[in-house]
Amino acid sequence: MPVKISWSPTARKSFDDLIFFLESKWEKKVIEKLFTELNRILISLSDNPEMYPEVSSKKKLRKCVIRRKTLLFYRVTQKGNIELVIFADARQNPRNYKM
Repeated sequence: MPVKISWSPTARKSFDDLIFFLESKWEKKVIEKLFTELNRILISLSDNPEMYPEVSSKKKLRKCVIRRKTLLFYRVTQKGNIELVIFADARQNPRNYKM
């Protein structure tokens, strides 16, 4: 049974920032591909929340590579739902992620 997916305020802001960056540097096709891939991943996550590796047991974070340079960090809540935490650029130092 699919589980509920929620977006944290940080996830919303980081996703908006990512789209803004892509709109300023790339063609519309790149953004459309990102949306398509993200939609596919969210459907898969909803069916199988623990499909991606855990990268922080303390924060219970899991990491999903959406595209080569785009990462999604999320957690499975105690109720079994999914909380999207942040979208990040894979070229950044992980210490710079504000989670």
